[in-house]
Amino acid sequence: MNQTETMGLFCGLAPMLANRTVIMTIAGGANACLTVSIIPKKLKDDENDVLTMPLCATGTAEELDRDLPRQLREFVEVHAATASNLDRIKQELAAAERADDEARKEKLKGKKTPSAEKPAVPPKPEPQGTLGLFDVAAMSDAAPPAATVVAEVNQ
Repeated sequence: MNQTETMGLFCGLAPMLANRTVIMTIAGGANACLTVSIIPKKLKDDENDVLTMPLCATGTAEELDRDLPRQLREFVEVHAATASNLDRIKQELAAAERADDEARKEKLKGKKTPSAEKPAVPPKPEPQGTLGLFDVAAMSDAAPPAATVVAEVNQ
């Protein structure tokens, strides 16, 4: 056995105790079994409930002496990894929300400034083509065809 395997219950629990209070209960049961519950307390009201899930182990005193320290070390390691992962996720979400807010503000600010608006482009006029023989009727009555004007002048 190496040193970490022989580490006791409280040595395994010490890293968690540096950051939070832990409640430990021990209850006796049938067949000389004991149930040990280790319950981390919340640090803040809005803290994730995952960080306060208890570790419960049931067994004889000999089994608990042998297995509980290892289970407790694993519990503390997972708890620490979960806590740090949640903190990182919260920080990343907050940064993303700030970036979204800034982008919205910039977009709104851009709409209010006249320099940001594109100038209106007038529509291009349709090209004037050569009129065909039957296109004369489509012209307005205000301007009679040139041939008619010439005929009236010669009379």
